[in-house]
Order: sequence, then C-alpha cells, then structure tokens
Amino acid sequence: MIYHVYCDESRQTQDRYMIFGGIITSAKNVNLFDKTMQLYREAQNMNAEIKWSKVSDKKLNEYKTLIDLFFSVNEVLHFKSIVFDTHFIDYKTYSGGDRELGFYKFWYQFLLHSFGDYAQKDDGYLVFMDQRQSSYSLLDLKIILNNGMRKKYGNRIREDIFRNIQPVDSKKSNIIQLADVLMGAIGYQWNRCHTRTGARKAKILLSEYIAEKSGLISLAQKTPFSKRNFSIWPFKLS
Repeated sequence: MIYHVYCDESRQTQDRYMIFGGIITSAKNVNLFDKTMQLYREAQNMNAEIKWSKVSDKKLNEYKTLIDLFFSVNEVLHFKSIVFDTHFIDYKTYSGGDRELGFYKFWYQFLLHSFGDYAQKDDGYLVFMDQRQSSYSLLDLKIILNNGMRKKYGNRIREDIFRNIQPVDSKKSNIIQLADVLMGAIGYQWNRCHTRTGARKAKILLSEYIAEKSGLISLAQKTPFSKRNFSIWPFKLS
C-alpha cells in the first residue's frame, strides 16, 4: 500500500495555539477525490482556492457543503491534527534558539506519531507539504523520520517507509485545501477567536458545524484515541 499524506500548519505565529494537520489516504483515492471535488466546485461555483481565511457569510453554505463532502468520505480520508501550546515552547533549550529547526521538530512529531502506525512492512508514504521558504532540507526530515520509524516500530519496518517528502503548491491540491479549512476551524476554537469582538459569524458557525459532524461538543478538545478518522491531539511539551 502506498499512502499519500497531505499536510500543512495553521496559526504559526499570531496565536497561542499552533495547529499542524494532515489527511492520509491510499494513493488510489486521490484521483477519485479530485474528480469528486471537481463536481463540487462546478456545482457550488467554488473555483478559486479554498481556505479557512476565505470563509464568509456569503460562502458559508458552500463551505458547509464541503464539510458534508469530507465526512461522506471520511472512512477513507482520515484527518489528523496536533495542537502545540506556544507558551511552553522553549526554542533556546531544545533547538539552540533556532526557531526554524524547532518548527521541523514539530513536523517530525506530527508525522511520526499521527501516521506511523498505518504502515506495514512494504507499505510506503508519499508526503506532500504546503510549500514554504526554509533553510532546512526535506530530505533530512525524511531520513530522521525513517530512523524514528525503525526505532518505534522495530521489526515491523523493513525499509524506509517515508519514500518522499516534497513541497506542493496548495492551490494545486484539493486535499491540502480541505485540511486547511479543518485546521483553521480547530485553531479558531482553541484560540477562542469566536469570543473576540468582531468575530466573523460564518467562521463561528462553520467551526461549530465541523464539531457537530465529527461528533464532538467542541473542536477545542482532545479526541478519544479510538477516533482514528478525525483526531485532535494536544501535544504535551516536556
């Protein structure tokens, strides 16, 4: 089995809680989902890039329909997210004061622990990350992740499970755009943006709608370990 993982991060600097999120599915499902998304875009007149930042009162119903679409295929498209409390991040102690290095350490934790247990023996991951400017090599991240996989899963892993990690333009990836909306809603509730003066009503309603569809009271909570297809994991920094 070859798995595709599409991932991004949200609220990296401006708020207390930083969210990393991604969607995993088998390679064969990617083209099927893209075809479904094309039908959605045509029916809803949603031809531009889909993003949490674009959620508005005018487009609320279209974004709700997107969420309905996601949960209709959630058995084969699994969403994972990890929440970092930036008040407890000590870049000086753990990354030599290098914030960019610390950022990639967060990616390591997210990818290893959120997706690692999907793989068996000859399976592999192709990871697609929203492109960003960085001095750090994705090849180095891949090597460290494969070392982490062997350390964590031992004899279950016979070769490099993470086959490739590459940047991709989010404008060209339906799944990254979907992940952006889900992450945005989670960050919105964790950072209590819905309580702020001037909070956009559409974002309040959409984040509540996602929580309802996922069977949660709120997105600002940890999901049970058994909830494999939609998870929110608050990472404890030590």
